[in-house]
Amino acid sequence: MNRNLQAFVISLMVLSLSVLAVGQGAATGDLHVAVKDAKGSLVTNATVTVRDPAKGLERAGTGNGQGAYAALLLPPGTYSVTVEAAGFARAEVTDVNITVGESAELPVTLNVAGTKEVVTVSSQAELL
Repeated sequence: MNRNLQAFVISLMVLSLSVLAVGQGAATGDLHVAVKDAKGSLVTNATVTVRDPAKGLERAGTGNGQGAYAALLLPPGTYSVTVEAAGFARAEVTDVNITVGESAELPVTLNVAGTKEVVTVSSQAELL
């Protein structure tokens, strides 16, 4: 009988630890960002940064090479997402809420960066 009691206690401890381990992973959420240009084409060379200023957390999104980026295992909170890519204007999305167990989707459209034209005028007279 003593052996059965030991087996029961060990089984109960293993079950309790497994429940705690599952609970640890569920206290986060994921953010998936789809980056496209104004014509709807995927942007594969973007840099995605996710920030929670209240917690001082900053995380770079990882890309899959096809315009999809992910920031996984984020603590619940309100985030700002910055997306940058060469040739495009920087985009920032604020107040992105992540809750426990959520897998949030965020589509971001980048506009072509404006060009700056510099004209230099000289007021010197020509030498004769």
